[in-house]
Amino acid sequence: MKSSGAEFLAIAAYEASVREVMTSPKPGLVDAEGSGCHDDMDCALFLKSARAIAPFWIRQARAGLSGAPPERAMELLRPAGAEMERAMLEAAGGVNTHKGLIYLMSLLVYGAGFAIFSGAPLSAETAARFAALAVRGSVERELGVLRGASQRRALTNGERLYLEHGVTGVRGEAERGFPSAICAGLPALRRALGGGASFNDAGLAALLEMMLVCEDSNVIHRAGFDYWRGGYMELVRRARAAFRAPSWDRAPLYELERRFMERRVSPGGAADLLSCVYFLHSISDARTLSVVNKRTI
Repeated sequence: MKSSGAEFLAIAAYEASVREVMTSPKPGLVDAEGSGCHDDMDCALFLKSARAIAPFWIRQARAGLSGAPPERAMELLRPAGAEMERAMLEAAGGVNTHKGLIYLMSLLVYGAGFAIFSGAPLSAETAARFAALAVRGSVERELGVLRGASQRRALTNGERLYLEHGVTGVRGEAERGFPSAICAGLPALRRALGGGASFNDAGLAALLEMMLVCEDSNVIHRAGFDYWRGGYMELVRRARAAFRAPSWDRAPLYELERRFMERRVSPGGAADLLSCVYFLHSISDARTLSVVNKRTI
């Protein structure tokens, strides 16, 4: 099988977004078994949205493969990202299904493409490193400037959480080099696979790890900062401790779902990062790297 680098990365991004929604059961989240805490979404809608934004991943890949340096990357990624959001909203009837993922995955697809261009080893770490360089300083530029400034418009949820609690959300995750994915989610996925878990259950193990370390603005917005730092973390720690080899008993996840439903908690930030973990695993898997023709853009 032969494929250009851009096609390889675009396919990996699309497949990661599909695999994420199909991973089940994800407490509080849309999956193949239900809608979690979302009355306006279901699995079919997520798949429709994923198909709608799929054609744009190749543009984000080409931004990296063309050699656009990280300091100029956002000039190329933003226009395609805006088109992706419009395509998402049209496909999903105005529902925000993938906005966070569009931001995070676009950066990683660019980072992987730039790694190929630069001759660096194509790995999860290099993709995340180049992705982070593309948004270096973005937290201060986009959020830090809000401190002490008089507000003439309504703040977004992310801006409000930053001013009230210092939460940097997806911006901080990307600027720091995707630590939740690289240091928590991806190792958990690989450990579980090495321990005999199915890919689905390995993904659930990765999700639980990232729920404990990422700043999930979705949870904070729905249930409050104090709950996120307290009761939420404790519930997730219990589920993670119980969901393990060799049985991978899913009962703790269904119990976590029940508790999340009481507060309408949906860890959407961790779900977006799970898609990123699936992408990073795919591009660094030696069995798939052979499809990349590094001289083709």
